Amino acid sequence: MAKRYNLNKNWNFLKESCGINELNNRKFESIDIPHTWNGIDGQDGGNDYHRGQCWYKKTFSMEEKIDGRAYIEFEAVNSVANVYLNKTHLGEHRGGYSRFRFDITEYLEDGENTLLVSADNSHFEDVYPLFADFTFYGGIYRDVNLIICDALHFDMLDYGSDGVYIVQKNVSAESATLEIRSRLVNEADETDINVNVTIKDADGKPVAKNEQGLTVTDSAESLMDIDIVNPTLWDGIKNPYLYQCEVEIITDGEVTDSISIPTGFRFFSFDGDTGFFLNGEHMRLNGVSRHQDREGVGNALTHEHQVQDMELIQEVGANSIRLAHYQHNQLFYDLCDQYGMVVWAEIPYISRTSDKENYAENAISQMHELVRQNYNHASIIMWGVQNEIGLFPEERPLDEVVRTINAVVKEDDTTRVTTQAQVSMVDENNPANWETDIVAFNQYYGWYVGETNDYDSFIQKFRKANPHTCLGYSEYGAEGILKWHADDPKVKDYTEEYHAKFHEEVTAIFKKYDFIWGTYVWNMFDFGSDMRDEGGVRGRNNKGLVTFDRSTKKDAFYFYKSIWNDEPMIHITSKRFVERHTKKIKVKVYSNLAEISLYVNGKFIEAKKSDNTIYVFDITLKRGKNIVIAKAGALEDTAVFIKVRKQNMRYVLPEAEKEKGIAIDFNDDKNVKNWFEESGEMPELKFPEGYFSIKDSPKDILESDEGRAYLEQNFKQAMEHPMFKRVSRLSLEKIVRFLPDSFPPSLVYKINGELNKIRK
Repeated sequence: MAKRYNLNKNWNFLKESCGINELNNRKFESIDIPHTWNGIDGQDGGNDYHRGQCWYKKTFSMEEKIDGRAYIEFEAVNSVANVYLNKTHLGEHRGGYSRFRFDITEYLEDGENTLLVSADNSHFEDVYPLFADFTFYGGIYRDVNLIICDALHFDMLDYGSDGVYIVQKNVSAESATLEIRSRLVNEADETDINVNVTIKDADGKPVAKNEQGLTVTDSAESLMDIDIVNPTLWDGIKNPYLYQCEVEIITDGEVTDSISIPTGFRFFSFDGDTGFFLNGEHMRLNGVSRHQDREGVGNALTHEHQVQDMELIQEVGANSIRLAHYQHNQLFYDLCDQYGMVVWAEIPYISRTSDKENYAENAISQMHELVRQNYNHASIIMWGVQNEIGLFPEERPLDEVVRTINAVVKEDDTTRVTTQAQVSMVDENNPANWETDIVAFNQYYGWYVGETNDYDSFIQKFRKANPHTCLGYSEYGAEGILKWHADDPKVKDYTEEYHAKFHEEVTAIFKKYDFIWGTYVWNMFDFGSDMRDEGGVRGRNNKGLVTFDRSTKKDAFYFYKSIWNDEPMIHITSKRFVERHTKKIKVKVYSNLAEISLYVNGKFIEAKKSDNTIYVFDITLKRGKNIVIAKAGALEDTAVFIKVRKQNMRYVLPEAEKEKGIAIDFNDDKNVKNWFEESGEMPELKFPEGYFSIKDSPKDILESDEGRAYLEQNFKQAMEHPMFKRVSRLSLEKIVRFLPDSFPPSLVYKINGELNKIRK
């Protein structure tokens, strides 16, 4: 029988790059796992967090005699790990978010053993992710375990999987036919065994059994079908019912290895006209995206952190989660099963493809790990193959890239669908859209570009080009920072009020279209991105419905709770916007109840009904303190507003801060006269052969000495921005379309004209 020993306690850590033979003279500090060295510097801005090699050391005693095999298991080390036992190199793992194991049987010594781990979160051109809008926290930030098992056991080296796959061949309300695939490894003599399978219901009662006899030499695979009559289906948040699948290896009447896997039985489909169906019933996937980090902790989350995240997602009323942009903790996948979340799971193949020809190797390896380690989770419906890879048009064709990774998924799992998150600049006709089973888009109309009603325009355009095809939204959102507020919120003011208004407007658009199978708010939580300096906050993306430390739910959280969660609720918005300089203000209330009554300073003002969950009241403030109460039956919520004489500018983002951000602003020439707006004419842009123009990319322009001098003279600040490398391969023409606020037409004309003077 396999035994598992947790090794999280009493490690030593060295924040220094050096060879293994140089460690004796170094001073280590005492730490426990999970651990990251970027919990602070990866969140304070500047894009200067420590990225490099660090060392971990653990000594442990081996008192138990090993008759079978011993394995060391790491749930995740970011991003390249080299592991040594008693100075013997066990191997290297490349990829920072998935489980991996090494066989340590031959290297264990009686008594004390020393485990050394080199963890390196440097940039490796052949390890994904290469570039992304989040911090790549280094460290051993998930559990470490020692596993002792019999010589004949379930395969421990099958991409970190359980070695057992529960294949849902045919599931309905009347019956479920499963195929149990067990991969077996034998490190002893040829042996005759039995593999026994028992399915137990939630009360522990056996409902089906089967067994198979076979002879195992070095390895074998057991395949057997098992039928369940009238199964209780795993039905999302309505009834996340889980069975236990117990698989045993029996040798000479003794159990040599066993595993108990919780899983649920369900069937699903996607329809081009009506979206997603779970167990034959239509379900709009109301989803949030989740990054795993949090303030001051980075990725080194505790069990309690994971549970708190799930409880907040449950509270907001989501029924689906996009686990972005990498493999998440195994505990969190378990929680998704238990809470009934429909899951989109993906690998960190994001933003950019490797310049190396063997780019696919690491993406393929990570995809195998994701699928095989998580195959038995009922919650997972979609495997995500890529996120925003189509950003650079001159890379390997997007459809070829997606086709390659999609085939890897189908090799391991034909029971689920594949999907992808297309960057906004990939259009509705791109052939790559159809290389996966379904498709979704990351779009930020009403924040980075355009207005919120541009979602409506795109959806209609997509539908016209692709009739009877369902569409998903993998990301949409806006920044919302708690200290900024406005009576009349506008795009890019970073206020909590615009953040909420954005989500109100966009969800109203999505609601109109039945063929949209699901939408995913970006993001459930604020998260660390050390390259960011936006909205007066350094080192984080502030699009979350909940703050980075999970302590505060923004108004937009309560908006979604009002439309997604049936539990009666009432919430007055803008409570943090306390001091008001206008006599008359609007009070907005979110509630999923039919009628709301408002009271100001103890006086009844008005009762209102609404055809949605948004109630707006006009009230008059007296000087000083005003107490506002919204009531609906036994429920009520209170806010305090103070009437002041002058506007309190501490609620307003300073103009200097508005010029910062993640987007590159090429508009350094503030004195360009917008003459064509005065004349009403726009001169024709010219593209002379053999000379540069806005149709060229900064990368190409930099290859010319004269072009480099021009860019360095005029756009030095932009070139130093962490985002420059990401956009430098795009044509200036495409950058202009993506960032219209940074490029008034007069500036575009000026840049193009100056580039026309530079020979290629």
